[in-house]
Amino acid sequence: MKKTLSDTNILLRSQITDDPHGEIKVKLAEFLLALIQAFLRTGYYTPDHPEAQKAKVGLYEDFQSLFSQRDELTFLVREELEGKNILIEGVLPEVQDLNGLMIAGMAEMYVPRFVKFLEQKDLISLTLKNAMTQTEFTSFVDVMSEPTFVDTKETGAKEKFSHTLQERNIFNISYIYNEELVIARNIPWRSQIALTRLKKDFSLVPFFTDLDLEGLKKVRKQIIQDLIRPLRNAEAIYHILMNSDLAVTEEFKEAEIDEEVIEALADDLLIQISQTLLKETCRQEETEPAQGKSVELAKQFASALNLGEIKGRESILGEYVKHKLISIEQLPNEMRHQIRLEQLIRKFLQDSKSFLTQFDKIQDQKQYLRVARALLELIPELIRRDQYGAVLEIIHCLDRHFREKEHLSSCAGHILDEISKGETISALKNKFLIGKMEICQTITPIFLALGGRSVPHLVPILMRSRDLLVRKNAVEIIAQIDPATIGLVLNKLNEKGSETRSIIDILRVLGEIESDEWLQPLANTLLGYLSHESPQLRVEALRVFFRIKGAEGKSLYFDLLNDPDIDVQKEAIHCLARVKSTTALGKFLEMLKNLEASPSAKTERLEACLFGALGFYGNLELPGQGSLEDFLLATINSQLSIGRLKFSTVKGKAIKAETIAAICEALGNVGTSKSRKILQKLNKQKDSLWQNKAQEALTKIAAREAN
Repeated sequence: MKKTLSDTNILLRSQITDDPHGEIKVKLAEFLLALIQAFLRTGYYTPDHPEAQKAKVGLYEDFQSLFSQRDELTFLVREELEGKNILIEGVLPEVQDLNGLMIAGMAEMYVPRFVKFLEQKDLISLTLKNAMTQTEFTSFVDVMSEPTFVDTKETGAKEKFSHTLQERNIFNISYIYNEELVIARNIPWRSQIALTRLKKDFSLVPFFTDLDLEGLKKVRKQIIQDLIRPLRNAEAIYHILMNSDLAVTEEFKEAEIDEEVIEALADDLLIQISQTLLKETCRQEETEPAQGKSVELAKQFASALNLGEIKGRESILGEYVKHKLISIEQLPNEMRHQIRLEQLIRKFLQDSKSFLTQFDKIQDQKQYLRVARALLELIPELIRRDQYGAVLEIIHCLDRHFREKEHLSSCAGHILDEISKGETISALKNKFLIGKMEICQTITPIFLALGGRSVPHLVPILMRSRDLLVRKNAVEIIAQIDPATIGLVLNKLNEKGSETRSIIDILRVLGEIESDEWLQPLANTLLGYLSHESPQLRVEALRVFFRIKGAEGKSLYFDLLNDPDIDVQKEAIHCLARVKSTTALGKFLEMLKNLEASPSAKTERLEACLFGALGFYGNLELPGQGSLEDFLLATINSQLSIGRLKFSTVKGKAIKAETIAAICEALGNVGTSKSRKILQKLNKQKDSLWQNKAQEALTKIAAREAN
């Protein structure tokens, strides 16, 4: 019947609730306790005694349950300040301290006894491989516990112990005596252990089995894989490689050991050890070739890194080349190309003027194209590094060749065409679309230098970007290159399905560009939008139309006074007022009179706009009504009690604050000293909508009087 350790189990599980490896730690701790107890207990009895048999029940199954694949469990005895301690390797990703793995009470009782047990045998490392059969495992426990081998410090006892293991077919273990530890060099303790084990395991192979060359290679690979698998310390493995000559035997040579160790490394360790190799071998800024084994290892690591797409390898391989540990020819094609590109960038940026002067001197077409294509490849990298000035230098140089060098013109033109179609233009567009003013300003000269080649790329930017700055810059560039190409933009605007917000933004920026060549095509496009279903779009189209046509559109503005949307009507009123149409003035006064006679919620929204429009006309005399100033003062006096400043007329209709503000604004434009009294009264109304307008009006009147 399999033994249970219920109390221990409960204590262990209570300690590892939040540990991702908690379950396996519990199983490992239980097995280790049972194994140590078996070692200690069976020593009192013969192997076939019931108590000895009882100690071994279920132990092999517990051992095998720790592993999911080929693996091993290693005990390491290490000298520390507090005394000797036992470390556990294997099963778990990290090395475990036996004291920390077991619960306190059990650790205090059994760890010192187990230390003494191994110390008496002079063992500093003991490894159990899970390839053991049950018979082999049971025999191993028996041999370890035999009274004959309680103390194996003497050479004769060690030899007898080894012969006994061989006689009983116990091969899937590895052990190191204290006297065997390789200490010839100043290398880390864990690396010493590994090198010692390698040499010993290698030396035992010929005695255990008769192998041919292929068989020896297979065994060598397995020994090294078993050794490296539990090691996660890059520095330890680095020192194993640097000192692998200490593990050499007649059958297993240094270069072969290094090759197998590197092959056994996981990708992350390949990277880490490569970094350690660089750190240990190459001083900062030192570029002289490294000597000795470092070079050989670097070549092997480079080869291993080249075999797979290992994340992070590029920078390491680049450093290998920089420090001349390997040549650039040993790199993958893509990396060779990238490094040469980096060298070209560095050379160009150091002295671009000299570089391009040499380029100017080339007369042979093949050589010219070769250098031009190198420059073409350079440009996207320069853009990524925000080296826009350098990009502009290259394009100006190519453009000059296109215009001035007849025999090379087609070559230069071809390269410029490629710039405007490939990775370069994509990189420029992506930067431009970021929408930062300083970036747009530095990229603009590049688009201008490309001329008409850049227009097909700028039009989609203009149509798709939601950034007003980007759109404005795109329009300005297009207009500078060739104002006639604005027609492309207009054609895009006329396509169905364009988004209203986008059209409004584009119309707004188009209206700000000064160029007579495209004004009429734009005006025609705007006329189409003045009947668009979106009132917001009609308003913007009218604003831009007025900006470019002014008084020429008076009849259109009159027609739009009848638009169903109030905002469009307001914009039409502003347009007519700004051109000082006297016909429109009469219309405005008539509309105000109708508003007073039969007000409605819809028409009242025009009131403030109409009063504000009067301010554009100056202080005109109105037939039979006096001046515009008189009309405005009469209006406000009839609706506002000067003494009490209450918002009521004789008919009791409330006057809107917006209307008072609009009248104040109009008086500021047309008023005289006659308006001062009421404006001063209105200015005293703190926090009112019109207070600022009244103050501004008083300031304007005073300025006119002073002149």
